[in-house]
Amino acid sequence: MAIRLGNINLFVQDIERARRFYVEALGLVEDSARSQPPGFYLLLAGGCTLTLQDASAPGAFAGSAESIEIGFAVDDVAAARQQVAAWGASVSDVQQMGWGGGFDARDPDGHRLTVYRMHGQDW
Repeated sequence: MAIRLGNINLFVQDIERARRFYVEALGLVEDSARSQPPGFYLLLAGGCTLTLQDASAPGAFAGSAESIEIGFAVDDVAAARQQVAAWGASVSDVQQMGWGGGFDARDPDGHRLTVYRMHGQDW
């Protein structure tokens, strides 16, 4: 049996603000053919999709989950940090580690993010 992570669904308070953040700050691409605004947006994130769903939908839960962190691999950590910080998001300093470097951040709804680049990662 083959398996891969296909989608992450985030419930957000302000869906338009969240869409702009993920598109403008992190460079994800909206799949306009499969998005259904104002209820949800489907964003292309490499080999996975990220669905932003209005937290006011029936059965939705608002707020971040401290036990979950979404990781984004980037080609330029410093540029990504600058873009995310320009949105007013909480960002840590860039940390260098044996495997590469990156920073932690919070999206406008407080979801935990890590943005990183591994040594030798090809683009």
